[in-house]
Amino acid sequence: MTRAVALATVAALLLAGCSAGESPSGGPGATTPAPSITAERIADSFTALCQKALDTLNPSPVERQVIERALTTGRLDPADYEAAHIRYVQCMAERGFNPPFRKTPAGLYIELPYEPGDMTKRDEADSECSADTVIVSSLFRVQQANPDLLSDPRLVAVRCLRREGLITLDYSVDDLDRDKAANAFPFDQYEETANNCLYEAGYAYFKIG
Repeated sequence: MTRAVALATVAALLLAGCSAGESPSGGPGATTPAPSITAERIADSFTALCQKALDTLNPSPVERQVIERALTTGRLDPADYEAAHIRYVQCMAERGFNPPFRKTPAGLYIELPYEPGDMTKRDEADSECSADTVIVSSLFRVQQANPDLLSDPRLVAVRCLRREGLITLDYSVDDLDRDKAANAFPFDQYEETANNCLYEAGYAYFKIG
């Protein structure tokens, strides 16, 4: 299982059993109006999401300590996320791989495409090195990019793209679905700002080669 797949798997588990909520009002860091629809949330609070991760995802001992600290403070410490990232990078280096990354303004690391090589060995190393980092990485992405805990990643993407002035105010999740299917967006999905918004919502767009 690659890191991207592992992140998606953890995200899917955290999304399971989401609860209905009111149309989001913006939350910490939100600077634009929320979409005017009733949205579902993945949890009632970030600490509730952390508890769910503890109860259902069987975190490694080091991740369990990080999540328990988040339960106490109400937030996942960026230093714990940085430590998890360093563990992953060092683990991969020990296996002969040096994954390239870009860091978003929200403090999230985006793993960029590798040069062609032995993909089987890389995927094996990736799976091993993600074992005690992927839950913390997933929770931190939710905390930083989705403070309202929206269960619909399309809403997360649309809100970010709107905040960055990359789409009009009337651009909807249906528009996003249509444009994704046609691979024809009203913005450059490979440009860094748009690419960050899409990645933070769980969509990966990269040019390879």
